[in-house]
Amino acid sequence: MKRGYWWGLAAVIVCVAVAVGFRTWRSPDFGDYVSDEQQDALEAGLALRDVTLEQQDDNGQLLWRVHADEVTYSPDQESANLVNLEGELYQDGELLYEVKADRGVIRDNGQVIFLRENIVANGIQNQMVLKGDTLEWRPEEAIMIVRDGLTGAHPQLRAQANEARVYDREQRMELNGEVIATTVVENPEVDPWLKLQGNLLEWRWETAEIGSDQPIRVERFENETITEMLAGQQGLVELSENQVTLTEDVIMQLIDIPLDIATDRAVWDVDEQKINVDRPVEIVNSQEKVTLTAQQGQLDLAEEVVYLTQDVLVVAEENNSRLTTNRLTWNLVDQTVLAEGAVDYRQGEPQVTVRGPRAKGRIEAQTVVVDGGRVVTEIVPDTD
Repeated sequence: MKRGYWWGLAAVIVCVAVAVGFRTWRSPDFGDYVSDEQQDALEAGLALRDVTLEQQDDNGQLLWRVHADEVTYSPDQESANLVNLEGELYQDGELLYEVKADRGVIRDNGQVIFLRENIVANGIQNQMVLKGDTLEWRPEEAIMIVRDGLTGAHPQLRAQANEARVYDREQRMELNGEVIATTVVENPEVDPWLKLQGNLLEWRWETAEIGSDQPIRVERFENETITEMLAGQQGLVELSENQVTLTEDVIMQLIDIPLDIATDRAVWDVDEQKINVDRPVEIVNSQEKVTLTAQQGQLDLAEEVVYLTQDVLVVAEENNSRLTTNRLTWNLVDQTVLAEGAVDYRQGEPQVTVRGPRAKGRIEAQTVVVDGGRVVTEIVPDTD
């Protein structure tokens, strides 16, 4: 059987000053632990002042301890209502959180604690600080739920969401509903940092990983300005490696360069500023009206160069030009391409086909030079 609640010294009934020792509260009958005058006051719904309550498990380990300025009990004696409280939450006898709130309710023989308004929960072991307007603590299930205006801070992460579910035994947190999380850097005005958005993110602080099996969006900021954006249907962010892996319907955008990139899997090394793609990829430059496809590729964001391999196809809309090759290097700064291996270049006006081992130039401008060995050129004369 669970041990009951305890209150500390100086418990005072409203309008009745009574000094009491360390006592146990039992619901619904207080028995020998409470004076007749106090029992009558509690059953009448009157308030006790300056009260400390605590709960232990079957092994005598502390589950929680709460001090409140005022405590009243429900008419059925099944719950305690607390005003202006501070408390400690334990797991396996170890202190997990120090909490405070404006109001609270203790129910189910101490197995559920609800806190309301201006909640602050400081994690002693996990180093997190959670704030919100609703907190639910279930010690037997080892779960804490924080809702309504939730914000969280940790050396790894800053976050806000509609709800957080914290599982300390598993060292993980589920963030639900309109989640926004940002990585922590020393100087966010200068140092690059990431912003994560989604409807569900799972954060494992021991392994420094954030994952989601629902749509997730990741943005990189530098000098307080967004530089790149990746989004996918699932994702994993490895904070210690500063690496992002997104899968299924992945899209990428480079803010300074008008590129839209689509694939089914992308691995983003944020520190090295490289994005590796090992699935079929399509890249569209809407400004130059050029589309590129390939089986795999890499984006070097620092050098502003795209590398594509296997079944590479480049199509320029304006002059109906197209180029196929085995490997292609695309310089995003000057829009030049270097194609190597089985190059086949064709353009519409005039109708020309050129084949060779290598080609270099600007496809949208029809300035392509094919060289590097045997070159075959076919020109279709204008019959008009």
